[in-house]
Amino acid sequence: MHAHRFLRLAAVIIAAGACSAAGAAAQGVRATVPWFDLGVSPIALSGDARPGVYLASPGRASIAMGTEDGRFEMWSWPIKWFHDMQLHFRVPKHVAPISGRDVARRVTVRPEGVTIEYSYETFTVKQHVFAVLDKPAVIMLLEVDAIRPLEIIASFVPDVHYAWPAGLGGQYVAWNGDAKAFLFSESKRQINAFFGSPAITKAADVPAHMLSSSPPQFTIAVGDASQQYTEPRLGEPPGRNVNIRQAYIPIVLAGGEMSRDAARSLYDSLLAVSAPQVEWMRRVAHADSIRLHTTRVTTPDARLNAAVEWAKVNLDDAMVCNPVLGCGIVAGYGLSGAASDRPGFGWFFGGDAAINALAMTWFGQHDLAREGVFKFFAKYQRADGKITHEISQSAHKVDWFNAYPYPYYHGDTTPFWMLAVGEYFKQSADTTLLRTLWPNLRKAYEWSRSTDSDGDGLMENPLAGAGALEVGDLQIGIVSDVYLSGVWIAALDRFADMADALGERSTANEARQLRTRARTTLEERLWLAAPRQYAFALLEGGKVNENMTSWPAAAMSFDTFDRVRGAEMAQRLASADVMTDWGARPLSATSTLFDPLHYNNGAVWPFVTGWVALAQYRYHNAHAGRFALNGIVGTSFDESLGRNHEVISGRLYRPLDTSVPHQFFATSMVLTPLMRGLLGVEVDAPRNTITIAPHMPADWDSVTVEQLAVGSERVSFTLKRTMQSIEVRSWRDAPGKPSIVVNFAPALPLGATGVVAAGRARVQISNESGAVVASVQDELASESRIRLSWKGGWEVVPPEHRPQVGDRSRALRVLSERMINGKYVVTLQGRSLTSYTLRVRAPGELKYVAVEPSVASMAPLSLTRPDALGWSNLLVTMPNTEPDADDFVTIHLVMQI
Repeated sequence: MHAHRFLRLAAVIIAAGACSAAGAAAQGVRATVPWFDLGVSPIALSGDARPGVYLASPGRASIAMGTEDGRFEMWSWPIKWFHDMQLHFRVPKHVAPISGRDVARRVTVRPEGVTIEYSYETFTVKQHVFAVLDKPAVIMLLEVDAIRPLEIIASFVPDVHYAWPAGLGGQYVAWNGDAKAFLFSESKRQINAFFGSPAITKAADVPAHMLSSSPPQFTIAVGDASQQYTEPRLGEPPGRNVNIRQAYIPIVLAGGEMSRDAARSLYDSLLAVSAPQVEWMRRVAHADSIRLHTTRVTTPDARLNAAVEWAKVNLDDAMVCNPVLGCGIVAGYGLSGAASDRPGFGWFFGGDAAINALAMTWFGQHDLAREGVFKFFAKYQRADGKITHEISQSAHKVDWFNAYPYPYYHGDTTPFWMLAVGEYFKQSADTTLLRTLWPNLRKAYEWSRSTDSDGDGLMENPLAGAGALEVGDLQIGIVSDVYLSGVWIAALDRFADMADALGERSTANEARQLRTRARTTLEERLWLAAPRQYAFALLEGGKVNENMTSWPAAAMSFDTFDRVRGAEMAQRLASADVMTDWGARPLSATSTLFDPLHYNNGAVWPFVTGWVALAQYRYHNAHAGRFALNGIVGTSFDESLGRNHEVISGRLYRPLDTSVPHQFFATSMVLTPLMRGLLGVEVDAPRNTITIAPHMPADWDSVTVEQLAVGSERVSFTLKRTMQSIEVRSWRDAPGKPSIVVNFAPALPLGATGVVAAGRARVQISNESGAVVASVQDELASESRIRLSWKGGWEVVPPEHRPQVGDRSRALRVLSERMINGKYVVTLQGRSLTSYTLRVRAPGELKYVAVEPSVASMAPLSLTRPDALGWSNLLVTMPNTEPDADDFVTIHLVMQI
């Protein structure tokens, strides 16, 4: 089916492209575009149109973003052309036009573009909006079904501004009757764009050589002369009984930092009869390529599968080509509206890009990481080695790198960039890129080292710049925060491996020694024995900021901390004082500094939640890992369809008003903890090795991963899980030599015994705090199959809960699982006086189930007999004993056979 679709798309593109190559002049421009089938995207999302909820269609050189009720602003980088563009509809029944936002009923979002459906008793109009893939242009196609005369009026508020902070003077909008479009320009005529349609029948007059004080507008009369709208006269019925089906009426914006002739040529070319179809089909082919030619993951959770596909689309959307600065990864998109010329975070952020590059690398979007992150930010590296934090879209128009404080504000950007390059090299074995970037990597390493003034191995925030925090009292007196330190330690590990690959042995040894020193400092200075947690930061005067935060999770994600202490910290991170139902608060609600609406001191970040999820899996706290991952997945669908908000209230499930609704380091955290945590995949292409160490949920039976990049090859595998076995079957797309070593190291249930691998004599067993880990190796020439089986083992499955927008947290949390003196102990948190049903699978007949220590006021536990697969339902009603500020109570369930 996929192959046939590609052939059909290719045929359409080639045939239509041949026509469009002749140009609009040869074909002529018609008022409508012949109807063509838009197709159906496998990952399209639809729902009721909601006022104020964000949606967008980004391209490489332009973006149309707006709200589901039909208000759009449009950019072609680096220029904002207008905002608040919306449709109105004039019908004979009403004197005043009907506002589109009042009749917007349905919305569909797909990778190719967005559709808003407006519906009234006399018409249905579908507005299909998409940014042209790689040109500074946006196309709208209107599809009309009307039973009365209809006029469509488009109005907009012109801007003609550079992205902040560059300024521009002498802007104006003027009607160009020959083009049937409004011309946007300025006195030097260096930026130009046309916005219009060959179907326009009327346009508002605007003052010459200035921006109009009222929104300009144009009118499109629908239908032929006999069907078109005429002003009703008193006593007449409201229009005639017409029957209009018309598609498509094109509206095009085209232009940028280019001459007027170039902008007009682009505008005309996109109005050629076949051009909209060509450009739409290019978008379809591109979306298909993202879905089919990158790493694919299929799980029993359809919602997770959809979130993965949308995350890949979002990361591709992050690539922006600025005509002067080049092509790089931006941080996120959001409406700037009337008051700003900042398109969300739609400019280039080095730290965000590096974080996103981890997901891009692990999911096979190597070209995005290589070109948009590594090469782009290397080009703008400071002379002393520091990687730039942010670059505005208008940086080429101002003295950005010298006159503004923002370019090098963050200290964590540089080690994150090093770490991302190291992860890419580890998966790709791309020595060509490594040799090209080695001078940049070496300078980044030396600069990072230079920020350690006391020789403890850690980078220091006052010298390096911001790490975990940008604002708030939590950073008072800070010397080294755990986030910056953890990223630096992980970067040193990858940097040493890259140095080894280039024969730089002394540099590699130096980096590893520095890493050892830094790890020792963190363990000795940040571990707090009494609360069993890692502190937030080292402070001036040898003091420690002991606040419980989520920031140690970044260090834990790369195995920085001691295994036993890390497991204790993982349990703390799973607690309701950190974890809401939709993600992790950076600061515990028990802190005196906590504020659920504060950007750094309590609001939930999906980005931070991703580190928490990965940390939980690294330290074998799988239930908490999946809980955090599910929270991120929910943000893909509960607000902006397919997009992920930057920051959400820490007490009520609702994005903050300041949140950027299309934030890429939020979306990448669907992919990172899934691949590296739940699936436990690690590729070491230089050593020709792949590790598959899954924490397979007990209620999943299979997972398939296809087209995982291992160097220049692609490897796929399927995991199958039964009650007391797990199997991995791996295969190569192109079997060859040398064989790839497969390390299979699944986490098995606590209490599992008698682990054997079919056909193999040796299995290594490691008894971790939250799991039994069994390890076995095999050689993958063309296909490999490893099957592990065991006896016994304890498992629980908590009830699933999906928060609704506006909710407080109420889901049950499994904080930890432990085997203590032969007993299975599960620590739970839930809302006081709330009942939850867990599924429990024991290795034999349950003879003892109790809460220890006992709670006198607690309702009795209720346990059903096991079913054919060994599952029993355990009803637990949480007591009302000393609930926390979120009304959560902790209990310890103890079970024994």
